[in-house]
Amino acid sequence: MAVGFYENAHRLRDGAILLYTRSGRKKTTYQVRLKIPGVLGYVIKSLKTGDFNAAITEAEDLFYALRAEQKQGLDVKTAGNLKFKDFWTRFYAAHEAGLSVHRQRLHKFIAAKYFKPYFGEQRVADMPDAFVEKYWDWRVNFYNPECAEADGEPIPANAARIPAQKTLDMEAGMLRQIFRWGKRVGFVKREPWIKAVKVKHSKGVERRPSFTEAEWKRVYEHLREWVKEDRVTSAAENGGTLHRSGPHALHRFQRELLRNYLLFMANSGLRPNEARQLLWRDLRLEEDEDGKPALVVEVAPTTKTGARTVVCREGTEFYLDRLKKLSKHTNPDHFVFCGYDGEPIDNFNKTFAKVLRGLKLLDDRWGKRRTVYSLRHFYCTQSLLSGVPIHVLAKNMGTSIAYIEQHYSHVLTVMQAKQLRTKKFRVQTDAKSVSA
Repeated sequence: MAVGFYENAHRLRDGAILLYTRSGRKKTTYQVRLKIPGVLGYVIKSLKTGDFNAAITEAEDLFYALRAEQKQGLDVKTAGNLKFKDFWTRFYAAHEAGLSVHRQRLHKFIAAKYFKPYFGEQRVADMPDAFVEKYWDWRVNFYNPECAEADGEPIPANAARIPAQKTLDMEAGMLRQIFRWGKRVGFVKREPWIKAVKVKHSKGVERRPSFTEAEWKRVYEHLREWVKEDRVTSAAENGGTLHRSGPHALHRFQRELLRNYLLFMANSGLRPNEARQLLWRDLRLEEDEDGKPALVVEVAPTTKTGARTVVCREGTEFYLDRLKKLSKHTNPDHFVFCGYDGEPIDNFNKTFAKVLRGLKLLDDRWGKRRTVYSLRHFYCTQSLLSGVPIHVLAKNMGTSIAYIEQHYSHVLTVMQAKQLRTKKFRVQTDAKSVSA
């Protein structure tokens, strides 16, 4: 660097941090040059402040943040400001040789038409799930005549007003491939949650698979007995050692974990991925206006629709109290729903499906397969029937009023039963009223 380039230079952390201003500038703004262990060369950034004390704080915070990211394998010199449009260019250059001509053409078309216009200017190092989730609404309405997403261009004659489910799933797969590669090479801290929205092209309202109150009662009563099942011993045919059957300690733990997880899901309305990321510090008890305890959950900002505060139904805290006695991982930063190793459980669906299959409740009356997500629909249905205002419920569940009105119209109709139930009609005959 030229002589006199540095002004107001200050070295911190044995020279690993060099704080300075540039000469010849009308406005004094501090810059920082960082030497991160294990990183070739320097990381140079503007601190965007002229206050010396604030600059020191920003520089040290940045230094330790970059050190932590470097230890995680992140490319700290590139990733911090890498935008998606440049990120995709790097991805395509690394994969072009291995793609067929058809796949090359497809990747470039999808990126130019949809990915870059939507994601292009967004940083990829810490792209939030909520931003990715909104892509699907943008994408589904891209050729909607009432929206301006097609950049004012005439809609092609062969363009589908609603994209096919296979098309959306393919795009989701491409996005996952791009971000997984970015994480492997150090451009991305974490993969955002990417799952295509489900679209329906037929008329009518799609009901979500749920449970009736009687069906849910069968499930939780079965779970109550399931966790109590004893181990059985039997003598071998030759009179030798005993063979033991039934749940051992690990199975008992897993059953109790599943039982309390399912009860929590049915009474909180959380999405499975939201529950998966829950830490013990995200939970607290508060008193309601009647002085009764209410379990409050802080949903992580990295989930589908971002951060929000959720109030659970009465008594939900008891299920977590049981789980806390069961688990060895109960520090504030430990996952709530985790295994013996402390890692979050990826998927409860397989075991839950096995339980439902045994109760002959795996499919609902319309033949739709029930999953853990069905408990969210059960929660919504029961909350509506209990009189929870729809706008309050939508906010608590992290969804829209329109979504609830669309998919739970049958419940809303039942709620209006008193108004809809009328007396018998009367037919006028010769100016006399006769009962119909």
